[in-house]
Amino acid sequence: MPTLYLPTRWLVTSDPSIDDPDVFPTLIGQSFLVAKTPTWATKIATASSGRERRRKTWSYPRWQFKVSYEVLRDLPATPDLERLTAFFLLHAGQYQEFLFFDPGDNTVAGQRFGVGDGITTSFQLSRSMAFGSATFTEPVGAVLGTPTVFADTAPIASFTVGPRGSITFASAPAAGKVLTWTGRFMFVCRFDDDALELNQMMQSLWSQDGLSFTTTKG
Repeated sequence: MPTLYLPTRWLVTSDPSIDDPDVFPTLIGQSFLVAKTPTWATKIATASSGRERRRKTWSYPRWQFKVSYEVLRDLPATPDLERLTAFFLLHAGQYQEFLFFDPGDNTVAGQRFGVGDGITTSFQLSRSMAFGSATFTEPVGAVLGTPTVFADTAPIASFTVGPRGSITFASAPAAGKVLTWTGRFMFVCRFDDDALELNQMMQSLWSQDGLSFTTTKG
């Protein structure tokens, strides 16, 4: 995929509330997430008898988010409307990807993501969700802040975070060492529509009823 589509970096060290062309803006008038939807892609073949054969085509889902803005101020000191509009225009609607910080789903602690073999230097950072004794794991898209990484109980300081949550160590972790990380992550998304509808309530006050975007895969 051409790099033009992608965020300019994958490790964000600034506060997500600060305007950043790579990160979806946090605005005062934003309500709670209206919707958050994981979506799978399943192929189903149905025989004449009614029996089905199902095939899972994705190893992990795409997430769709929807936010709304009860108030968008259009004032020199609080240009919320301009900030949101500019961010949408800079990403050309569905064209260019950006990073989204979900306030309620962004942290891992002691998350296992691999086992050293003494040769491999690159791994994929991940996050897990548990239901009883079963665990679902998926890769993270990007990292917020510098993560803490361990090989068993020993911290590792020399590494770089690359595209879509990949991590590369300066030297390969020793064989049998369990790799874990603690830190915050973000989702890589694109807008679901090429149009942005904005509604004026009164002078200098606008609203936006529902802006949706969906995670992408590399």
